[in-house]
Amino acid sequence: MALGLRARLRARFSLTSWLKNLLLRVASAFAHLRLGSTTNALLQTKASIFGFLHSSPLDNRHIRLLRLPVSSACPSACPELSIETFPIANCPPYIALSYTWGPPEPSITPYTLSDRRAIRIDGRPFLVFPNLFDALTHLTSARPGQYVWIDGICINQADLAERASQVSIMNKIYAGANETVIWLGPSNPATERALSKLEEMATNAESQIMKWGKERDWSDLAAVVTRTWFSRVWIIQEVALSSNPTILVGHGSIPWSSLGNAALLVVGSNAISGIMAFGSGMQNFSLVQGVAFASNLEWCRGDESPFRDVITNHDFLAGIDIDGQSLSAALLKVLLISKGCQSTCRQDRVYGLLGIVNHIAKWTNAPVSSLEINYSSSPDKVLTDIGLFLYHETRSLHLLSLAGEASRSRVPATTIPSWIPSFEIAHVPILGPNYKRVSILNASGSYTADFQVNKAQYRLNVKAASPNLGSIEELGEVWPDLLAGKFLDTIAILLHCGETYKSTKQPIVETLWRTLIMDTNLFERPAPSALSASFKSWFLMLTITAILKAFIKTPRFTHDIFDSLEPLFVLSNSLDSTHLLPTSDEMIHLLSRFGCFPDPAVPVMTEPERNEFMERLGREAASYEGLLRGVLPFSRRLARTVRGLLCLVPLTAQIGDKVMIVKGCPTPLVIKRVPEEEDTFRLVGDTYVHGVMYGEHVATEVCWRDIALI
Repeated sequence: MALGLRARLRARFSLTSWLKNLLLRVASAFAHLRLGSTTNALLQTKASIFGFLHSSPLDNRHIRLLRLPVSSACPSACPELSIETFPIANCPPYIALSYTWGPPEPSITPYTLSDRRAIRIDGRPFLVFPNLFDALTHLTSARPGQYVWIDGICINQADLAERASQVSIMNKIYAGANETVIWLGPSNPATERALSKLEEMATNAESQIMKWGKERDWSDLAAVVTRTWFSRVWIIQEVALSSNPTILVGHGSIPWSSLGNAALLVVGSNAISGIMAFGSGMQNFSLVQGVAFASNLEWCRGDESPFRDVITNHDFLAGIDIDGQSLSAALLKVLLISKGCQSTCRQDRVYGLLGIVNHIAKWTNAPVSSLEINYSSSPDKVLTDIGLFLYHETRSLHLLSLAGEASRSRVPATTIPSWIPSFEIAHVPILGPNYKRVSILNASGSYTADFQVNKAQYRLNVKAASPNLGSIEELGEVWPDLLAGKFLDTIAILLHCGETYKSTKQPIVETLWRTLIMDTNLFERPAPSALSASFKSWFLMLTITAILKAFIKTPRFTHDIFDSLEPLFVLSNSLDSTHLLPTSDEMIHLLSRFGCFPDPAVPVMTEPERNEFMERLGREAASYEGLLRGVLPFSRRLARTVRGLLCLVPLTAQIGDKVMIVKGCPTPLVIKRVPEEEDTFRLVGDTYVHGVMYGEHVATEVCWRDIALI
C-alpha cells in the first residue's frame, strides 16, 4: 500500500515538474517575440515542445542528410523534409548548401528569434531563420527529391562534441558533394541582369568585359558580390573544396566559374581601378572588395580552378616565405587572405579554414593539421591556445599584423594577450594578397624572426630595432572628418615636416598622398605618379566643402573664412613644390565663379555649370578616393612621429605611443608602454611608415633591444 502511494506521489510529482517545465518553455517562447506575434508564439511553442530532435550524436565517420520532397509543389508555407544518417564514405549523391545564417544582404536588419519560420523534418516542426527558409523553398523547386547537407540542421548545434567532430570533417563533406549550391538570397532586377552578363562573359570574357562601360553594369555586379555571403569565413573552404559550385539567386543560377572568371578578369586587367571612375569611390569600394575576394577564392580552389594558370600571377600568400610543408604556415597564409571575413563564433575564424588547410595537405603530401577543435572552452581561451599553437608551429611574426588592441572591439574586456590575434573585424591588417609585381613589404629587411614565447606569463619576447622610429607626436583627422572638409591637423603635420620628406627626399605633399594609400594602387608599388592628378581633384573637393560649409554659416565674412584656412594656404603658396594643393588665389577665383565672392571681372557659373563642374571633379577624384576607402575608413589615420616620419596608425593609437620595427616582423608596430614594467608593452597594431617599409631603417648597422609584449 505504501509502495503504491509513493508511486502515485512520484507520478504526481513528475507530472507537476513536467507541467512547470512546459510553462517555462511556453514563457520562453513568448519572451523572444514582439508584441502582436501571437501566431508566431504558438508556432514556436509547438516547435519547442513537439519539434524535431536530433538522433544520437554523430562521430566524424557519419553525417546526416536531408531529403527534399520529390514533388516541387511543396507549399512555401512549410517545406516538408526527411532526414537520414549515412557513413561519410558511403553516402548517396547529395548537395551541400552554402548560405548565411543571418540576412542575405547587409542592409537587412539582423534576425531575432521571433523571425524564425517553421519547416517540417520527419513530420515535426523545426525553426530556421528566413534566409535558410527561402533557400529551402527555392531548392525544393530547383532540386526536388535530392539529398542536401545543411550545417544548421544536419549538425546538432547544441551538442558541442558533435559540432567539433563534424567541423573537423568539413573538407570531406564539401569535397564529397556532387554540387555545392551557393544561396545568395532572393533575386531582383539588378541581380538578374548581373547573372545574364556573367554568363555572357563566361563564353567570351575578353570581349565582353569591354562592354561593361556603364555605371549600371557595375552596380548590377555589386548587387551580387556585396551580398553578405561574401563576408563569411566558411565560404573559403565551401567553394575551394567543391568540384561543382553553383550560385543560386532567387530562381536564377550560374556556375561559380562564371563569377570567378569575371572576378579574375576584372582584377587582372586593372579594370577594377576603373570601377572607381563611376559615381563615388565611397559607393563602389564594397564592389571592389567583393570582386577581389571572389578572385581570392579562385586561388583557394587550386587545381579545381579552371583559371589556375592565371592565378599564378598573384601573390595570395602576402609574401610569406615559410617551408611549404608546414600546414600551420598554410593556415597563416589563408588567415591573411581571409582578413575582414566574419563568423558567428570568433574561434570559427580559424576553424572555418581548417578544411582548406587539410585539403592543402594533399598538394604537399603532409599530414593533416594537429590543431584540435574545441567549442567547450571560452572563445578567449580557445583563441589564446590557437595563437600559441600558431607561433610555435610557424615561427613567424606575420601573426603580429593580425593582432593588437586595434583589432578588437571589446578592449579591455578580452583576456587575450595583445600579441595574439583575436580575429575580430575592427581593424584590417596591412598584409594581404597582392599581385606578384607589387613589392613585398618587409620593414625588418633581411633579418629573420627572433622571439621566445613565455606560456606561463603569456608574454612574447622579441627584439626591437634601436633607435626606434619615434613616439607619435601628432595625429591627423579620422575619415569622417576629412570628408566633412576638416583637414587642418593633417596640414599642421605637413608644415612641421618641412618642404621635403627626409627619409625619401620626396616633396612633402607627394609624401602625403602616397602615405595615405600606402603607396600602392593595388597593382603596383610605388603607386604611379599619374595618381597625383586624382589626389589634386580630391583635395580640391575637400577644400570646396570646407569653404562652402563656412560660407553658409557666415556669408558676410569671406575674409574670415579664408583666414581659418591660413595653414593650408601657407603650405600651398610656399611649401608645395608639386602644386597639388589649391592656393588662396585659385580658391578666390573659383568661389567668384560660384558667385560666393563677387568679382565683376569673373563670370559666374549657372547652376547647371556648377553641377557639371562638381560632377567632373568627383569623377577625377574617384580613383584616389576609392583607394583611400581601402585604408582610412578601416580604422586608420595619419600620424607623425617625433623623428618626422609619416605613418598610417590604428585609430586607437595615441600621442606618446611608440613606433618600432621588430626583428622578423614585416610591418612596423605601434606599441604602448606598460607603466609598471620596464621594456614591457602592449601591442596596439601594425602601421605603414613611409620610407621604411623595405628595410631602409635597418639597412645600416642597428642595435636590437629586448622587449616583451603582453
